Amino acid sequence: MIRCLVIDDEPYARELLSEFIAKLPNLKLEGAYSSALGALPSLSKKTVDVIFLDIQMPDISGIDFLKTLDKRPCVIFTTAFSEYALEGFELDVVDYLLKPFDFNRFLKAVNKLTLRLEKSGPVYPAEKTQGRPDFIFVKDGSKLVKVELKNILFIKGTREYVTIYTRDKKIMSLQTLKNLETELPPEFIRVHNSYIVFIPSVGTISKNELEIEGEIIPIGITYKKNFLDRIRTYFPGKDFGE
Repeated sequence: MIRCLVIDDEPYARELLSEFIAKLPNLKLEGAYSSALGALPSLSKKTVDVIFLDIQMPDISGIDFLKTLDKRPCVIFTTAFSEYALEGFELDVVDYLLKPFDFNRFLKAVNKLTLRLEKSGPVYPAEKTQGRPDFIFVKDGSKLVKVELKNILFIKGTREYVTIYTRDKKIMSLQTLKNLETELPPEFIRVHNSYIVFIPSVGTISKNELEIEGEIIPIGITYKKNFLDRIRTYFPGKDFGE
């Protein structure tokens, strides 16, 4: 059973989400609230697996509210404004429901949620990553170099070496791309045998390549579907081609 909370200041949206949740036997509605502050007592008393969370609300926005939570359940944003999709991606939300949405689109989001919970269990994702640094150390010659994750553009692997391209420099390290990949958060994705990219740094996407700060990165055929699926998760309705 997936325990759900709805937070939306629009009465119609709360009613619609409550109705959709009631249609699915594996979902249980723990409460529907018109504000994030009003939902706090329920969150403190109950374990919730997912919040259907509006973004633009009085008192505090859904994004700001989410950032205040120490124990963060999965989140599906519900909003009429598509410009928040990138920030939702950076907060690792499950999906982004653009209003108005129908039951089929809601069901698609629930399927994504179910897959995530099957992989991680019905626990707060923040508990698993709490305290995870926003940087990594890589060996460059005889020294260890600290690299801020947000400054990485992409990483290129060549045999036993990787070259990390940041906004202001390149760092070469003696390790494999596969090993480095295990240290990186979900914002980084393998797009080719030789490349990992930081998704928020991607400038353009075409059929078989993408561009980052003027650099052309090929998209490998075996990685393409996974890359496009990840992008579509945070930018629903956008056509990124096949």
